[in-house]
Amino acid sequence: MTDSFEQQALVYYDEPPVKAPPLLVVGPLAWLRNNLFSSPFNIILTLISGIVLVTGLASFVTWIVTQANWFIVIFNFRQFMLGRYEMGAEGRVILMVLVIAFVIGVALAAWARVPRGLLFLTVILVALMFILPPAIKTIPLPPTYVSAGDADIVSGSSTQPPIPQWGFIARAGETVELKLAVALSSDDAQLATLNSFADVGANFLRAAAATRLRDQARIDEITTLLATNLPNERTLTDRQRATLETELGRLSVPEAVTTTTALNQTPINWRIVRGTTFETIDGGVLQPDGAAVTVMLPEDGWYILEKDGSGTGLIESRGIYPLLERNFSRGETLDDAGDVTQAAGRFSEYVRMTDSWSTLEERPRIDGDNVPMAQIIDTQYRGNGTFSDWLTLYVGNFLDLLNDGILWIVVAVAAGYGVAKLADQVLPARGKARDPRIVSRRFSLWSLIALPIVMFVLAYGVGLGDFLPFTDTRRWGGLLLTIMLTMVGIIASFPLGVLLALGRRSSLPVISIASTIYIEFVRGVPLITVLFMAQLLVPLISPSLAEFDNVFRVMVGITLFSAAYLAENVRGGLQAIPPGQEEAAKALGLRGGQVTLLITLPQALRFVIPALVGQFISLFKDTSLVAIVGLTDLSGIAQTSVAQTEFLGLRREVYLFIALVYFIFSYVMAAISRRLEASGSGAARRV
Repeated sequence: MTDSFEQQALVYYDEPPVKAPPLLVVGPLAWLRNNLFSSPFNIILTLISGIVLVTGLASFVTWIVTQANWFIVIFNFRQFMLGRYEMGAEGRVILMVLVIAFVIGVALAAWARVPRGLLFLTVILVALMFILPPAIKTIPLPPTYVSAGDADIVSGSSTQPPIPQWGFIARAGETVELKLAVALSSDDAQLATLNSFADVGANFLRAAAATRLRDQARIDEITTLLATNLPNERTLTDRQRATLETELGRLSVPEAVTTTTALNQTPINWRIVRGTTFETIDGGVLQPDGAAVTVMLPEDGWYILEKDGSGTGLIESRGIYPLLERNFSRGETLDDAGDVTQAAGRFSEYVRMTDSWSTLEERPRIDGDNVPMAQIIDTQYRGNGTFSDWLTLYVGNFLDLLNDGILWIVVAVAAGYGVAKLADQVLPARGKARDPRIVSRRFSLWSLIALPIVMFVLAYGVGLGDFLPFTDTRRWGGLLLTIMLTMVGIIASFPLGVLLALGRRSSLPVISIASTIYIEFVRGVPLITVLFMAQLLVPLISPSLAEFDNVFRVMVGITLFSAAYLAENVRGGLQAIPPGQEEAAKALGLRGGQVTLLITLPQALRFVIPALVGQFISLFKDTSLVAIVGLTDLSGIAQTSVAQTEFLGLRREVYLFIALVYFIFSYVMAAISRRLEASGSGAARRV
C-alpha cells in the first residue's frame, strides 16, 4: 500500500519557453497608453490635438509644395550666406568653413562617442543628397504657356494683346518643343487648371476661365439658398434674402472663354531665329490637332520665338523658361601685352530660372528696342504646383547648391576625426594620464581656442600686402555677419561677465557698487538702444571714433550688453555653492584668488551651463537687430530680398528659410550644452 502511494520526482531538463512581455506593458504601445491614452480626458485631448496637428501640418506642407515660390531662396543663396562679401575673397570664407569642419571632427573624436546608427544615418543622408539631383533631373520640367494670335485677350476690365516676339536663352544641343495646348482648350474647367509658367496673355485666359467658373458656382449657391423654403431647413431672414438677391443681381456669367476666344481653333505660324544674327533656325505652322514640333538649337545664347496668326492661340512650349536679369559693373581687363581684352562698364547677365544657367550675350534688339523676353516678372508660375514640379524647380536646384560644399565639409570632418584618432595611437601621452584620448583632447582644446582667431583673421584679413588683405566690413552680411557678431559677442563678453559677477560680490564697496550700477543700467535698456548708442553717440565722444567701422562698434555694443546678463548668470552659480567650501579651502591655506579660481568659479560655471548657453542662443538670435542700424545680417538680407522686383510678396518663404537657419544653429548649441552637462555638471565623465 505504501509503495502504491509513493510519489516520484519528475525532472525537466528543457528550458521553459520565454514569453514576450505584453505589448501594453513595454514598448511603443505601452508608452502611448501611459502618456496619451491613460484616461478619458487624455484620450479626448490626444484626439483633438492630433486632428489640429494633422490639419495644420497638411495645410503647411500643401503650401510649401503647391504655392510657395522658393526661387527667392535659390537665387539669393549667396547673399543669405555672405551678403555682399568680395567675390575675390570667397576662397577665404570657404577655407574658414573647412577649418571649422576640421575642428568639429577633432572634437568629435576627442569628446564624443559617435553611435554607429547615427553614423550610418549620416552616410545615408549625404548619399541621398548626391543621388537625388540626377534622379530629379530625369523628371521633365513643367511647360511654359504663351499666347499667340491677333485678338486681344480680356480678363475683367483688363486687356492684353499677345506678344508677337519672345526672347529666351538656351544652350547648344538643347531642344525646344512647341504645340497648341488643345488639352486646355476643350472647356473652361480645363483651362482653369493651367498650372505652370505662363506669360501675361496665357494667365489672362486662365484667370478669366477661373473667374467665370467661380461666379457660376456662386450663382448656383445663392439660387439654392433663395429656394430654401422646405420644413426643417434654415429660414433666411428678410435682410439676408435681400442681400443675396442684390448679390445675385450683380453677378453675371458670360459665355465660356474657350468659346468666345475660339481658343486654338486656327493655325499659328511660328519661327525661331538666332538672337545675334537673326538667322532663321526653323519655322512652320502649329495645327489645331495638337501635333508637336521639335527644334534643336545650335549655339549657346539668345533666341527669338516669333508667333502670329488669326484668332487666339495658346502654345505649350518645353525648352523656353523664364529669365532673371542681373546688372553689374565690371572693370577693364588687360592681357600680358597690355591690350584690352574686356572693356569696363555696366553689363547684364541673364539667368535661366530652372537651372541657373546664365549668359552674358547681349540681349537682342529690333529697331533700337529690346526684344520682349521671358522674364520671371511676367512669366511666373501660375496656379497650384504639382509635387513633381516642386522637385524639379526647387529641390533639385537647391541640392545642387549645397552638394559641393557638403562634400568638402564631410571630407574635412572625416579628416579631423582621423587625425585625432591617429594622434591618440601614435603620439605618447605625457605624465601619468590614464585617458586614452588625452592627446586628442588636448589637441581639441587648443584647436577650439585658436578657432575664433583663425576665423576672424580669414574673414577680415591681416593687411600684409597681397597676403590676406583687409576686407571691407561694410560688405559683410548674411550668415557670415551673424556668426561673426555672435562669436565675438560670446568670446569677449564671457571674461567681462565673469569679472562683473566677481566684482558685484566683492567686499570692496567701490568695485561692488560700480559693477552693480553697470549691470543694472545695461539690463534696464533694450539691445537696440545700445546699438544706436554705438552707432550714433559714440562718435560724439570723440570725432576719431567716427572712422571706426560700424561692424566693430556693433561688436563692442553687443559685448557690453551681453556681459551684463552673463554676469548675473555667473553670480547665480556662485551663490549656489555652499559657503562651507570656501571656509574649508581657506582652512587649508588657500588664498582668496586661489579659492575663486580653483574651487568656486569652476563649480559655478558648471551649475549655470544651461543658463549660459541660453544666453548665447539669445545673443545669436538678437543679432537680427543690427539690421535696424544699417547692417545686413541674415534678417537684413531677408528684407532686401523681398524688396526685389522679381520676388515681391514672398516674405513667408524668406522668413521661413531664415527661421530654419536660426533653428539649426540654436539646436546645435543646445545639443552641445546637453553634452557639457552630461560630462561635467555632476555626472561622471565617460571615457
